[in-house]
Amino acid sequence: MSSSASASSSKSKKRVGPDNDFKVGKQLKVLIVDDDDVSQTTHILFLQKCGVETLGVRNGNVAVNIHDITQMRFDLIFMNSVLPLMDGIQATKKLREMGITTMIVGMTNVNDKEEVRKEFMEAGLDDCYEKPLTPEIFRSLLEKLSNKA
Repeated sequence: MSSSASASSSKSKKRVGPDNDFKVGKQLKVLIVDDDDVSQTTHILFLQKCGVETLGVRNGNVAVNIHDITQMRFDLIFMNSVLPLMDGIQATKKLREMGITTMIVGMTNVNDKEEVRKEFMEAGLDDCYEKPLTPEIFRSLLEKLSNKA
């Protein structure tokens, strides 16, 4: 009896990460704001394999409008620094001014200067990483979110 209980328990939890060694206890929703199609698609596919609901948009203006007009909310937002129409710094500032408390993680490019990263963090980021994001970074962030009360 105990073996069937543990088997059904393990089937109901979603597994995360390349080694399938982390279990997500709840459905997470993630917004990815990136105009680089390859990067955005890679991040979306990885997160979807982890059981995460994702939405990808190509600029900061759309990210702000999603929150303002549709009232959609996410558990995590990945925000690229360089975006068309409204860059990641402006979009992050605007989201924070709107009262959005969602974890926002900035993504910088290799050629972004340290001043850009500093300004990005000051705009209201919770964390910032250089692209490409690794499975370990995703796992760490998803673990933080799934352990929130």
